[in-house]
Amino acid sequence: MSDALSRRHDSFLIFFLFPSFLLFLSFPPVTSPPSPMARFRVLSLVHICIMKVVIPTKLQALYDRIDACERCQAEGNALRHVLGGGKFHKPKFFFLFINPTHKNRSSNADYAGERRYPFVGVRHLYKGLAEGGFIDRALMADIYERGWQVADEHRIEESLRRHDVYISNFVKCAQPNPKNPKRSIMRADLPLLAEELSLVRPQYVVTFGLPPLELLTGNTHLMRDILRTARISKYAPLISIPLNGKRYEILPCYYPFGHGNEPKAHKILTYIREHF
Repeated sequence: MSDALSRRHDSFLIFFLFPSFLLFLSFPPVTSPPSPMARFRVLSLVHICIMKVVIPTKLQALYDRIDACERCQAEGNALRHVLGGGKFHKPKFFFLFINPTHKNRSSNADYAGERRYPFVGVRHLYKGLAEGGFIDRALMADIYERGWQVADEHRIEESLRRHDVYISNFVKCAQPNPKNPKRSIMRADLPLLAEELSLVRPQYVVTFGLPPLELLTGNTHLMRDILRTARISKYAPLISIPLNGKRYEILPCYYPFGHGNEPKAHKILTYIREHF
């Protein structure tokens, strides 16, 4: 068999026969049809088999530079950097959180998964995004039913792509505690974020919490004032400082987890989904 025919044969096995085999194994030999949740789970797994994550070359080069962080090496920080995930090119929304911690499973060196992006393993956060309309609700119901499994990193990321979202942190260095990084560290990492934004090219940047909002806009803000504008339908993007020669439209949101305000974050996320 020629090399070309061999490659076609392998592709057929990978993209058609293997997903079908998974589908066959997932359904037990019973007369009653599988439940909707079982069908959803199998279709998700088949989609993962077919759709492999391909990170653009320039963005991967940026990730590699971030992984070589001298600050973490000097501090003896053994946690891995948490990078970005979701839709890598021209998403409608760039979800920008503050910094990762050890609670992100992908920050640990012994993590068995392949992907590193914000809140891997933290299902409560993604449940909140589902309530705001940015993650499939059926997916989160399934994850809550079974508990987070390694394959869910791909299922979550695929759901983010379908909802036109890229997700990242302002600071990529994971920390062993939930404290926000110092503003000086965030300013030092701003050029890396500016480069990430220029490569991803989002339409809007959704900032979670005050630190990323204030650093990207160069102004102080009160989240209660922002929430008030959403309540009276006057919520509008703020304009960022120049970042690599470009200004971005910023959509501020409460931090939806931990010390933030989850109900108010859900209200703003719902407004964003319905109006942008």
